[in-house]
Amino acid sequence: MPDILNLTIQQTINGVVMGCLYVMVALGLTLIYGVMNQINFAHADFVTLGGFAAYFFVQWLGGAYLLSIVVALFAGALLGYLINLAIFAPLRERGDELRPLIATIGVSILLENGALLAFGPVPYQFNSPYDETIRFGKIFFTTQSLLVVIVASSTIAGLYLFMKYTFTGKALRAISQDRETAGLMGINQKFLIMLTIVIASAMAGMAGAMLGPILVLTPFAGASVIVKSFAIVIIGGFGNMAGTIIAGLLVGLIEAFTTQYLGSGVIDLVVFALLLVMLLVKPTGLVAEKKEENV
Repeated sequence: MPDILNLTIQQTINGVVMGCLYVMVALGLTLIYGVMNQINFAHADFVTLGGFAAYFFVQWLGGAYLLSIVVALFAGALLGYLINLAIFAPLRERGDELRPLIATIGVSILLENGALLAFGPVPYQFNSPYDETIRFGKIFFTTQSLLVVIVASSTIAGLYLFMKYTFTGKALRAISQDRETAGLMGINQKFLIMLTIVIASAMAGMAGAMLGPILVLTPFAGASVIVKSFAIVIIGGFGNMAGTIIAGLLVGLIEAFTTQYLGSGVIDLVVFALLLVMLLVKPTGLVAEKKEENV
């Protein structure tokens, strides 16, 4: 196989792996915006918590890495539930949509500094047992990368089926279309908004567990992916799940090929140049925003 073809396939694999992680994080942002019409600036810290929860489960308790992903899922979900119960829900009841938005910034600062106090600034090396390299000629990938793709794909497919075919998923979509009418039809808005935050936080926690072995863990680990995740949500179309998935994979591929041909130092430049072009050419995102089709 020609070297250029090998290189293209290799970078495509690398891009898909990172794209899957970005999609896992960005879908949580999309879900929250689609249902609540709100941005969660604390989302990065759920990623960080998931990474540390998985790390300590494996390193301190001797748990299996696969099980640590489940632990990270529950850790993220629990944190999302508690923060919604203690902060977001009381603020929403006051009828002011700006206060919960500002509160997410405060929660992010609180969680980051709390993690810094608890874990310290020294990076943690999270080694996955799935580090075996699989080779097909000059093309290779690790079993960890394969695991990331399988878990992310299964989670995304599960979320799609949940939103499309279950009564609760349809109720969430109804709230995203018209919250007032959905309330008049007897849909429990408070419960479903809480569920939205829990699902988004759980996905972020899972992403953190899978991101840990790829990057080093620090109290600010989530910040390394959240900025790009916000860009992905905008590029794909606010609140649009299909657009977010496409944009996440696209950004992952762009990152991989940019690293190969231009160097890692210009990745953010290229990604945000794409964001600016998208805002100028197609402000509604890759998938045109239709409120009735969001989430």
